[in-house]
Amino acid sequence: MNAVTFYTKRVNQATSFEFNVFDNQFATENLAVRKVLMSMLESVAHRLSDLEVEYNDSMLAEKLGGRRAGELLRLLGATKENTRENQSNGVVVSRTFRAPLTEERYDYFYNQRDIATLAHYRLQEGLEDRIVFYFTRYLQLIAPDQEAYDKFLAKLESFSLPYKLVPIA
Repeated sequence: MNAVTFYTKRVNQATSFEFNVFDNQFATENLAVRKVLMSMLESVAHRLSDLEVEYNDSMLAEKLGGRRAGELLRLLGATKENTRENQSNGVVVSRTFRAPLTEERYDYFYNQRDIATLAHYRLQEGLEDRIVFYFTRYLQLIAPDQEAYDKFLAKLESFSLPYKLVPIA
């Protein structure tokens, strides 16, 4: 297996690790990609407090079926009160909601089979992004300190997942 490439960038005390889906040429349901997300989650698990999800109704229903899509959104905390519509030229193109990250919701992300089931999501510490998945383009960890940095790399190694860090300016 080729090494998984992460583009890294320091921002104050934090380090951003970006896994570019296209560059790594793995399907989003590949076990290596799932291990990347699991490693990210474990490195900042104790810090995560909130979840923000953006989704497109028809795309999610096409992937999961209408009933399962509704069940997933309810599991993740979507309600009429916390969901807002994102429009373009008066047409709803997606919806976004924010909810507390409960243990059950954390487990969903940790155990999901395809990291791209949801188009765009953020796992946050308050309002600070810690893990971001953006429309099958990239999966990013913002490790806030050396402890999270070290935990992330140690978890990749424990999964026997070879990696390469490529610093960017």
